[in-house]
Amino acid sequence: MSKLLAPGFEGDSELTFALQSEFHKGFPLENLRPLLTSDNLHTQAAAAYLVAEISPRLSFNMNCVVAEIADLLDSKIVRIRFDAIEALLGCTTGADGAILGRVMLKLDDECLGVRWKVAQFIRLAAGWQLRLAVENAATLRPDSAFAILAKAHGRENLKATTHTVQWLLDHPNPLVRRFGASVATRPRYVLDEQFLAMAEASHDVEVREIAATCRRRGPPE
Repeated sequence: MSKLLAPGFEGDSELTFALQSEFHKGFPLENLRPLLTSDNLHTQAAAAYLVAEISPRLSFNMNCVVAEIADLLDSKIVRIRFDAIEALLGCTTGADGAILGRVMLKLDDECLGVRWKVAQFIRLAAGWQLRLAVENAATLRPDSAFAILAKAHGRENLKATTHTVQWLLDHPNPLVRRFGASVATRPRYVLDEQFLAMAEASHDVEVREIAATCRRRGPPE
């Protein structure tokens, strides 16, 4: 671990994989903190990879460093933002509403890949995570489309009815349409083919791409 924290560290996949194995064996997750807060972007990138890839059975225990992971959402490195979103899906609790709101704000990220990752977050989030994410995003940015989503949530509890999904998909604001595509592709007992088809028929290219990647289970190329 000291090698990852060295000022001259420039990335080492073998070293990162070895440390990942140690965390799976019981190395305390609190030891992620100095990696996550390092000024070295290569070290931060390795830490972001680790928190994204740590076994799901351990992810909830990473709440001890949830604030440090959330700070990576503001990284200038796309991959670091991407991995932070992945990690926060598994380690947030009901006390982390503001952090979930910050994740939702990335639905408006400048990078398509990061927006796609937030769409996957919306697809897979628990109901309480999605509610807190929408409400807190609206609080953080009240004069934005996130406020529209919060009002829709309050009115219809974001239940995926045909009317609600179509309203979101047809909205003039592209951010609302992205959210609609994400809601349309949320799994219930099985993926709802009707909602998926509605998203695939959208005039918005990015909405169609979210639906398409749901089928092929991969990020945009």
